[in-house]
Amino acid sequence: MDRIMMKFPSLKVIFLLGMWLLVSACAAQMGKTVDHQQDPTALYNMAVLQEKSGNTRDASQTYISVWKLFPDHELAPQALYRAGSLLSAGNPARAAGLYRAFLESYAGSPLRPKVACSLLETEIELGRYSEAFDLFFALSRENRDAELMKPGVKLVRELCGAKKYPEALRLTAMIFPYVDKPSQEALLPLWKTAVEKTDQLEDLVRLEESAHDARLLNVLLARQVDLYIMQGKRDEARRIISRLGPGKGLSQWTEGGSSRERKTVGVLVPLSGKWESVGSKALKGIQFASRVFSSDPSPQVEYLIRDYGDNEQSIPEIIEELDIREDIIALIGPVGETAGSIACRVAREKGIPAFLFTRADAAPNQISYCFSNFISIDVQTEALLRTAKDMRISRFAILHPTDHFGNSFTRSFTERSGEYGVSVVRTIGYSSDLVDFKGAVQKLIEHLPENAPPDFEALLIPDTAINSAMIAAYLPYLNIKGVRLFGPTLWDTPDFIRVGGRYVENAVFVSGFFANSRLEYVQEFIDQFYYTFGYNPSVWEASAYDTAIILQNLMSDASVSRESLQGLIGSLQDYPGLTGSTSFFPDGSVKKMIYILTVRDSTVYEITP
Repeated sequence: MDRIMMKFPSLKVIFLLGMWLLVSACAAQMGKTVDHQQDPTALYNMAVLQEKSGNTRDASQTYISVWKLFPDHELAPQALYRAGSLLSAGNPARAAGLYRAFLESYAGSPLRPKVACSLLETEIELGRYSEAFDLFFALSRENRDAELMKPGVKLVRELCGAKKYPEALRLTAMIFPYVDKPSQEALLPLWKTAVEKTDQLEDLVRLEESAHDARLLNVLLARQVDLYIMQGKRDEARRIISRLGPGKGLSQWTEGGSSRERKTVGVLVPLSGKWESVGSKALKGIQFASRVFSSDPSPQVEYLIRDYGDNEQSIPEIIEELDIREDIIALIGPVGETAGSIACRVAREKGIPAFLFTRADAAPNQISYCFSNFISIDVQTEALLRTAKDMRISRFAILHPTDHFGNSFTRSFTERSGEYGVSVVRTIGYSSDLVDFKGAVQKLIEHLPENAPPDFEALLIPDTAINSAMIAAYLPYLNIKGVRLFGPTLWDTPDFIRVGGRYVENAVFVSGFFANSRLEYVQEFIDQFYYTFGYNPSVWEASAYDTAIILQNLMSDASVSRESLQGLIGSLQDYPGLTGSTSFFPDGSVKKMIYILTVRDSTVYEITP
């Protein structure tokens, strides 16, 4: 045992050896620190080597040491910026602190704009939008460098997403003149959204001083006038328009002329509630038709806008007020079947010609005061049947969801098919909740012998673009070949080709408003609308525009009355509208030659008009 123990050093020796190693290490470290204090470049170069080797954690700490130990050295600003950049991914809050320290310490550094942009982007990433907003305005007082403006566009988008609309508007107005064209195009719809979500007139008035671009100012002033109209403050609306000069105001407020010379049209749309977006689009179409921001002479028409929101039962009371107090000569709106039926009943009782954004009630051989310039189910089915006749297709099968739209579309198509020499050989319904359509498709041919060709030439599917495209993909696998697909306006979306691919080649469907139309006046409308409002119009804006233009043309005669206007509308034939050539009849029925589209090589083409 004694011999074994003698092989190990004593505790005293171990203690002395440990102390010597500790002192040596400290001395070496102190020597290293002293060297770096004497040479900050060496410490900076060490950080660079650590960064290049992938050791970003130690590199960031070494860069921070350069800054803290040698704050006045020429490498200190670069070291501090590099430290923030390395920490931005893993510890953005720490990086933001370093960036702020840089801006406070190195006002004259050429890196300052780059650091400012990095700090803004970091604050946005952290969701600290108020801090980013304050920082942006503080930095913009120093300079308005193009690089600094870039994160401003992102901040506007985030502010809108966070519903901080006043801040988004202030920021947009400030940066808009300094950003490039693509950034301006990205900002315009954000500006529109923020303006339309702002209900405080004071906020909108304050923005006029900074919104110098006409595209911003036009949207801003239109919203002010809308708010004054809804509040019944007509004098205030006229005051805004008079500041713009002749021809620049809303035609609701006709320049010159007595009240007897002006004719009033009630506009009944949902500007709040679940249909707010639709109502807003329709209103924009009417404003555009009334030459809101055009230098052209304004028509002698005054539009009185009323919002019924989600309360469709308030419609009779609103029409009563427009009839008694405002003596309107016509009505545009409302939207939807229920609202349209309510409005039609009241309009008929009072003898007020009304254009509804739904299918109007038409009674054969009777005079009607309710008209529709909308792309109804009947308009769609007639267009499809007319196209089938032109293509000499006579045998159809129908595969449809058993919801209201699917049932209505199927019924309308079937009832009218005989007029066009078309027979419906089979009708198969399926649940609107169905996600796998194989079983429904099989029912189309289950009565046929195996491998027999289908006994129909075309298949009508009145369903959404995605559902119809998925159904189309099943057809060749079930030996349903050589059949042409027909569908509603719901197919007029990029989803149809994206999901359907080669399976929807040669499909035929209708559109109420085709943005790629060959018609010159359609393209002109789209260009001018985009310039005014900052976004491309849809079928809602186009339908409302057509309706307003029709009324303005028919009401140009000063002697026109409600009764005579009804007769003029009921005898209007082949009006060349944006939504197709339109003819009206005294009983309220309508005939529209809408766009017929097809797919070739995964691209949508126009067949007619």
